[in-house]
Amino acid sequence: MNLHIISCQIIYRELSMAAAMSKNHTVVSWMPQGLHVKPENMPAALQAEIDRVDEGSAAGKLRRPLDAIVLGYGLCSNGIVGLKARTVPLVIPRTDDCIALFLGSQKRYLDLFQKHPGTYWLNGGWIEEAELPSPEGYRQMRQEFAEQYGEENADFLMESGIGYGWTKNYSACGYIKPVGYEDPAWKSQAAEFASTYGWELFEAEGSNRLLEKLLSGDWDEEFLVCHPGQTVTASCDARKIIAQ
Repeated sequence: MNLHIISCQIIYRELSMAAAMSKNHTVVSWMPQGLHVKPENMPAALQAEIDRVDEGSAAGKLRRPLDAIVLGYGLCSNGIVGLKARTVPLVIPRTDDCIALFLGSQKRYLDLFQKHPGTYWLNGGWIEEAELPSPEGYRQMRQEFAEQYGEENADFLMESGIGYGWTKNYSACGYIKPVGYEDPAWKSQAAEFASTYGWELFEAEGSNRLLEKLLSGDWDEEFLVCHPGQTVTASCDARKIIAQ
């Protein structure tokens, strides 16, 4: 099979490993990390890349005609809802977000959620690519709020979800041990991050199982296969997404 992958940069290492091990021919479009921060803008960015690749295949401009476009994304705050398949199927893992991709399955993700509720997950990709919340960043944020809205309002905003109020929803930091290369600094950085917010740190083994399955072409109930002419829709149940 000939597959074109459209994926978040956050899973660069793991997905590259899975692609190297795949029997199928793969080409990857890497999208910038952080699209999910404004999920209302995410579908347009992904759809534009889907259309670019799909149109190229339909017009015979690609070296190999595509069998499918696969996404290295989960539901990601509904950031994939509304995506449309054009002339080839669009294949998407049925997961909440990329954490399930790093852990190997949505089921394992949910099992660990039951065991460790209130977990903020980190791994090499997040540490390398993402701008993690920091006391320095919050000091800058409060200063900007104070300048715009006054001291009292700045304190109120900082204690809300806009500022550091979101940290009250977490009690642990889960560090996902990678399946490939591990920088010795990653785990220590995760420990420092957990210590900053007074959270417990625990470790979970990473798994490339779901990514390897995504690139194998053997798509079962763990994946949505959105056929040409169909649109990705949130299912609001354990399936996460359906095609309509």
